[in-house]
Amino acid sequence: MLTAIVGTIVVFMMYGDLITRYINPPISKSVIYGKWVEQDVAPYAREEFILSERGVTVRGATVATDFEFDGDTLSYKVGSTVRRFDFLDQHHSEMKLDSNAHYLPVFHLEGHSSLAIR
Repeated sequence: MLTAIVGTIVVFMMYGDLITRYINPPISKSVIYGKWVEQDVAPYAREEFILSERGVTVRGATVATDFEFDGDTLSYKVGSTVRRFDFLDQHHSEMKLDSNAHYLPVFHLEGHSSLAIR
C-alpha cells in the first residue's frame, strides 16, 4: 500500500506540469499582437508601441526582439530597464504599466472594443 501511495505521488510530481497545462492552457503571444495606445493623454504626448512576432517596435524602431507574456503580465527589456504591464481584462485588450511612478498609464489594443457584451 505504501508503494502505491509513493508511486502515485511520484507520478503526480512527474506529470504535474502537464496536468497544470491541461487545466490552464498557455495563451499564445499572438493574442496581444497589434498596436497599443496610451489612453487619456493628449495626442502629441501619447505613447504607442507595436507587439508582433518580431518583438516590440516604437516609432518604427525595434526596441526589443522578444517579450514575455504569461496571460496576466507582459514584460520586455529596453536597455537595462524592464517594462512590465498588468492586464486589466480577460480579453487582453487593456493593460496598465507596473512601475513605482505616480502616473501609471493604461494602454488599449487598437481595434478591440472595450465594451463588454452582457
